[in-house]
Order: sequence, then C-alpha cells, then structure tokens
Amino acid sequence: MKFDFFKMQAQGNDYLFFDFLDKKIPAIDFSALSLKVCDRHFGVGADGIVLISADSENDAKMRIFNADGSEAEMCGTALRCVTSYLSQKLKKAEISVVTKAGIREGKLIFEGKNPNVKVGIGKPEILKQELKVEGFIGDWISVGNPHFVIFLEEENSGFKRNYARKFGKKIERNTYFPERTNVEFARIISSKTIEIQIWERGSGATLACGTGSVAAAFVGMRRKRLEKNVTVKVPGGEVKISVENGFFFLSGEVFKVFSGKIEI
Repeated sequence: MKFDFFKMQAQGNDYLFFDFLDKKIPAIDFSALSLKVCDRHFGVGADGIVLISADSENDAKMRIFNADGSEAEMCGTALRCVTSYLSQKLKKAEISVVTKAGIREGKLIFEGKNPNVKVGIGKPEILKQELKVEGFIGDWISVGNPHFVIFLEEENSGFKRNYARKFGKKIERNTYFPERTNVEFARIISSKTIEIQIWERGSGATLACGTGSVAAAFVGMRRKRLEKNVTVKVPGGEVKISVENGFFFLSGEVFKVFSGKIEI
C-alpha cells in the first residue's frame, strides 16, 4: 500500500502531511506509522504526522500524531501548515479546521518576502499556577493541549544551558501530569520579545512549537512582563503572538519542503 505525502516545516518544526480530503482514510495504525516514518535515521524524519480529511461544515479536519505515536489534541505549527496548504488548494483566503481541541481558523497574510500564516489559537486556560516540578516552579497552561511554562532569570546573552534537553523529559513524565505535558523554558529579552526552549510531549526537543509559544507569551503577559503583541524566539526562528479581546493569535512563515510516496 502506497501513500502520497508532503513535508512542511515552520521554524524547523516539521511534519509529514497526508491528504485524505477526496478519499477514505484507510484502516491502518497511524500511531505505528508515525513512529516508523518520523524516525530521522530509519524513516523520512519529522516531529509528527498530520492527517487531513473532509468535514461537512468546515474546510477540513486534522489529526496529529507525535513522533512517538501518541496523538495530540492540537498543534499550532501543523495548523499553520494545513492553513497554507488548504488556502492554496481550495483557493480560499480564510480556512477553518476541526481539531481535537475544537475548530480553529487561519489565513494567509502577505507581508514581506514570504507570506505569513496567522491562526487563531484561542483563550489559554490556567490549569495550575506556581507548581513546583523537578525543582522548577512554573505555570501549567492549556491552549488546547497542556504546557508547563517555566520562566528563568537568564542573562541577555542567552540561555546558559539547554534546559529542554536536560530536564524536559523528566518534567513531561512527572507523575503530576498523568497524560504527560509539553514543557517550555522561557526568558524575557524585552517587554516585546521572549526566547523559549521547547520539549514537546511525544516528540522531544524541537526547534519550534506554536502552542508552546502562545502558552509562554500568555504567562509573561499575566505577570505583566510582556506587552500584548510579542515576538517569540525559538531555536528554529521566530513567531509573532497577538491578542484581541483575550483571544490569542499565532503567525509566522511556513514552507513546503518536498513531497513523495511512502510504501507500507
């Protein structure tokens, strides 16, 4: 059995996409498929896979599987990539997508050399404040999926160490989080800019995370250390976060890398 796919990335956060808009989704184990094809040495290599399928009331549905085979509720990067892909395929300016976290909308914004994709992430929810886990105090936030955000008082020269790789896995799997959690280590650069390191639940250390960027910005704003429109620097680049009536938006560039076929 062969499947067409295409690979896209945003700030280095990369996914393999399978378009089932015009066909039936096959009855296969997509968790096992994700585990296989996302391997960067023995597979294609990606942070996860995304299934795009038809919906009667919206432009599409999407399901996200992490590199370890687990299924995610939401992914800001995948949503931006799907928005870009569908906008071109369907020739529509605005796109609505059904996720496990609800309906999300996005659109292309033509500014500068490459078009940016702006998507609505929603209103973050505080699950627990000032929670101490593995020696770090952070806020546990939901933006459709869970994030544990830790602000560090680092020098402006940058992070002193790779906190995500060193501590991310332990925090993700701490017993306080029965379904595990994403983890962000953040530092303030200015009232308009922060930098984060990311450990994604099910994918490990990644170069970017859209929902993680929103979660970190939300915590910084609640602490009155950030303005309402901020830049979030991630290892793979940067994204913009804006807020309108408490609703958070995420924007940034996305790129198609290549397309191909996978035989199973």
